[in-house]
Amino acid sequence: MMEALDTRGLSALREIAESGSVAAAAAALGWSQPTVNHHLRNLERALGSTLIVKSPRGSHPTVVGNLVVTRAIEILGLCDRLGAEVALWREDQAVPVRIGAVPTVGARVIPKLHNQLQKRARWQAHDEMASENPAPAEATTAGRNAEMTAAALDVTLDEHAKLVARLEAGDLDLALLVSTDIDKTWIPSTLTAKHLYSEQLFLCVPKSVGPIALDAVGMPDLTSLVSQTWAFSIDPGDAIDEVVRSLCVTAGFEPRVGMRMDDYAAIIRMIAAGLAVAVIPDSSVPEDPTVEIIPMPMDACRRDVLLVSRARTAEASAQVARHDPIVAAHNAAIAEVVADVGTVTAQWR
Repeated sequence: MMEALDTRGLSALREIAESGSVAAAAAALGWSQPTVNHHLRNLERALGSTLIVKSPRGSHPTVVGNLVVTRAIEILGLCDRLGAEVALWREDQAVPVRIGAVPTVGARVIPKLHNQLQKRARWQAHDEMASENPAPAEATTAGRNAEMTAAALDVTLDEHAKLVARLEAGDLDLALLVSTDIDKTWIPSTLTAKHLYSEQLFLCVPKSVGPIALDAVGMPDLTSLVSQTWAFSIDPGDAIDEVVRSLCVTAGFEPRVGMRMDDYAAIIRMIAAGLAVAVIPDSSVPEDPTVEIIPMPMDACRRDVLLVSRARTAEASAQVARHDPIVAAHNAAIAEVVADVGTVTAQWR
């Protein structure tokens, strides 16, 4: 039987791998070098393998050491998360749900979502979830353990691509993302998406540009903007930018991108100053008399707001089947957030 692992050895190994030396690892951990070496030797003895080799250029993991470093990062991450979750439960009796969002959607939805979660009593949250998803009789104990569970939001606002990567890696439970692709082919097979609502898009140009002609279906004549500078997102895969580029190419020209930013208030100021034109979603349309705001037809282009989550794996299903109380509490909290996301976004459908 293998000797029980001490997380201090895992911490020492991880820091040596990241910093490249025992001295740097000791400084990062606030330990002495003999202490780092002591915990590393204990870990090597427990695993029966040499994990670090020393050279004039520093200390580096062996082949086996690299494998252990990968697992050490996972294990220590889970330890940190467990500590944070227990602290939150102790203080607020709440289970954290890690939700990400692109900034424009997050600014609109997250405050309302937080307020909605505060309205639900802790006992009510469990009862509502249970009524929607009746549990088998043998799950009663797990249900009782989770019945006082309430969700607490751990929010990340970031670029679309980074949020997708964090979802796939398991660093997020849910994400509010956007797409202009009806087929949503950008979603990896490991993720599932639910359509929440669609936003109309608006072409915003300086008043000085003059009136923009519309075709029979209400699409603005983009050829009149050939000489204009466009404001695009910092995110190279931004959904609206892809729509703008496609529409401009169809009109016979490539849009000239003169600035990249994700702050719509700043973009509006640039437009008002005559420095740019942009396509902006309904949730961020300005009230500025110096900006001409032209609605784009919904059937030609729009921005879909999606709630994206990880697809359930066989391992997760097995944990649910065993009625793991921690998994049950986490799943109940996620279900609570999903339900409230549906409630607060219903007004925009």
